[in-house]
Amino acid sequence: MQLTVKEALQVYPLSEAKLIAGREGTSRMMKSVNVMDAPDIADWIKSGEMLFTTAFMIKDSETDTLRLMQRLNERGCAGIGIKLGRFWDSIPQGIVEEANRLRLPLLELPFQFTFSDQMNALFKAEHERSHRLLHEVVQKQKKLMQFALQQQHHRNVFAEMSTILNYSIAVIGSRGHVLYANDDVMSDNAVTQGWPWKSVMHRVKWNQGSCHRVPIQQKDEELGFLLVYTDSALSLRAEEELFQQAADVLAFYMDMTYREHINPTVQDEMRTLLTQYMDQKLTMQELMTLSENKGVHLFQETYQCVLTTLEPNAFAEGKLLKQIHRELQYNPLMQFTASQHFQMNEGILSIYSCPTGRDYGEELSAFLLNRFGDVLMAQEAKGAPGPRFWISKMKHEPTSLREAYQECLDTRQLAQRLGMKDRALQFEMLEFAYVFQHVPEQMMENYCNKVLEPLLARDGDPNQVLMSTLESFIENDGLINEAAKQLYVHRNTVTYRMEKIGSLLQMDFKKTNDLLKLKLVFTFRKFVRDKAPARLRT
Repeated sequence: MQLTVKEALQVYPLSEAKLIAGREGTSRMMKSVNVMDAPDIADWIKSGEMLFTTAFMIKDSETDTLRLMQRLNERGCAGIGIKLGRFWDSIPQGIVEEANRLRLPLLELPFQFTFSDQMNALFKAEHERSHRLLHEVVQKQKKLMQFALQQQHHRNVFAEMSTILNYSIAVIGSRGHVLYANDDVMSDNAVTQGWPWKSVMHRVKWNQGSCHRVPIQQKDEELGFLLVYTDSALSLRAEEELFQQAADVLAFYMDMTYREHINPTVQDEMRTLLTQYMDQKLTMQELMTLSENKGVHLFQETYQCVLTTLEPNAFAEGKLLKQIHRELQYNPLMQFTASQHFQMNEGILSIYSCPTGRDYGEELSAFLLNRFGDVLMAQEAKGAPGPRFWISKMKHEPTSLREAYQECLDTRQLAQRLGMKDRALQFEMLEFAYVFQHVPEQMMENYCNKVLEPLLARDGDPNQVLMSTLESFIENDGLINEAAKQLYVHRNTVTYRMEKIGSLLQMDFKKTNDLLKLKLVFTFRKFVRDKAPARLRT
């Protein structure tokens, strides 16, 4: 028998009973029914048993009855049903209060029905329920088999799986990220609680029901977990086998989808072709022709490139880079726009289409940081290399691919040189530094001193506050509000300081020429500061 007390109270004739106390315990699982006919019943009761009694053994001493209830509760008793009219006309108040305190369901059984009437009805109801559930499982298995045999590509396979199982589900990726979840599950912050999990099927409590965690495995590779949320605290073995079959289908689908996108042979060949193109050993026309012969269409419209690396060593964690590559390919939540992803010597080269014909640099940056935020946090927590994203400018012609790739590399190199910690950077943000990176250091330093001389701190002068304000102002493209946020001061404070700075430097910040001059100054200062530690080491 696998019924909760609440479910049992809906079965006739037990439905004629009255719940006197212990309402908060009606979710207790009722596995069997026994009759209390001995004073040492607590020594023999099994967890999940419901006890029926006429009160003959407990009628003489309320104190002994209270002690017995406590022992029954400790042994996992599902509840107590008392038939009145033989030895008790009513249940003593002390017993009612103790049942409420223990959250132990206390029932007043209907006098006109025998214990066997109620037991037989419960066992019959349980048999019918089990038969019905088994029939439903068989029907789901048939649908699952039909689903697995379908040859067409399933664009929303996770949602279809939820429909077949008729339960809410979540699919967790190999690194603990959510690939899919029904709305009612997604609102639960505990979806990935306790990650990482052992690679075995495990059932945990979820609200009033259960969450079945089923590993998704293909051969020896772990692809993640299927989480199935049921309404019952227990389930049939056949149902658990159904969940395992569903996980096997998902494993096949995820592996198949990955191989469709990332055929190992095609990937290796594409890496060779792209490397040859970057090294100017192939023309763009040759690259496109050879790629299309392999079923890879590199360009559809205007595009941007992203180079994903693990810093400081691109292959410090090859397994993680492979997981990122896999997720970029088949995770539906990763589809920012139509894209292609290839493993290169430096990392993963992604080509994102720009269907609207505009630069997606900022959106791409925010998108990637959001989607891989958990990876960044996990890697930082253990002091391991984390993914960083270097983003090119938008390109209009296929022949600009080499230029876009070089912009990604240059962005990475300049970020390292300037000691920038940003996890995602666009070439456009460092383009100014790129242009002037070969200017002699001494010339940079002299120019900075000449322009900023009135602000350079001397003899404890507090002008460092003004210097920090000016630097924040330039970094935020002359936006007072953004500079104020960065400095944690009121915008009026920044306005006042900038007026004072303008007076000292004899500059008008509304003039493009003056802003350009200061942009150049602070770019030079970053280069000089970056080289200073190197001089000290030598």
